Amino acid sequence: MAGFRNVAQWANASDSGRVHMTTFRKAVASAATVANDFIDYTYFAGNPPANFYASAPLEAAYVESIRGINIPNIAGQFLKSITVMSAAASATSTTNQNQRLLLADYLLYYPFIDTDAVGEQQDMIQTVALPRYAGGAGVQMMAVGQSASSAVGQFTVTYTNLEGVSGRVSQNTFTKVIGGGGTIVSSSNNAVTGSHPFIGLQAGDTGVQSVESVTFTAAGGGLMAIVLVKPLFNFYSTQECRRTTSGNLESYGAASQFETVIHQNTVEIKQGAVLGVVGLGNAGSLASSVLVGTLETTWGA
Repeated sequence: MAGFRNVAQWANASDSGRVHMTTFRKAVASAATVANDFIDYTYFAGNPPANFYASAPLEAAYVESIRGINIPNIAGQFLKSITVMSAAASATSTTNQNQRLLLADYLLYYPFIDTDAVGEQQDMIQTVALPRYAGGAGVQMMAVGQSASSAVGQFTVTYTNLEGVSGRVSQNTFTKVIGGGGTIVSSSNNAVTGSHPFIGLQAGDTGVQSVESVTFTAAGGGLMAIVLVKPLFNFYSTQECRRTTSGNLESYGAASQFETVIHQNTVEIKQGAVLGVVGLGNAGSLASSVLVGTLETTWGA
């Protein structure tokens, strides 16, 4: 076990009080999302506060720590468990299916990329570098809508890969027609079917150090940010309940709990990590849905 020599040490960390539990709650805005679209839960209100990627256009900026799930700022920390429940006003993501969720470390972003700037190379300004995972191993790019978008755009990203090679070019990527910000608009390979949270990299690449430029070949009718994240842990919500149409009471289904030691997947959380959740709407809109959960971390002596 990474960071611990055996399960006994892992258990002893809990017995010795080296555990931190925190909660999170995210309420998706009322603008409808689309079935099979991923959303960036950090973009929406709740606990932690919403993260709108609002800073100087095209300039690399760190995601503020206040925008992430609250954890101790210490080294040698590991994810112990995560528990989630969801509620929604209509049949959305998990009526008969599990809702896919992903815990990620949010590293930096490039905001207010104009999806209507067809044929124009939009050069990013490298004001900061990766704060963690400096080599870029496993770091991925996702395009998050910052406004409503009126058309299916098409673009490529030029980036520097984990070997430090610049001028690498992403797969041709399509955006989505969306009603508001927070949807992950990148959908590699096909403009109509299929959705993937990350922008496809050039063949052979597995990570990104920085984004150099973005070029649109078809207009998307909106604004977006490219966000660099390190995926940490895949999990899911197994059951969903709905608000009644006659009232505003929420009822939740059974919680989905994941203990990393049971799943034999101990996940290190770097000091200073900004944790957030990405989610998939399997069967319909996630508009006005709510995701709540608890997260535990632990560390050695």
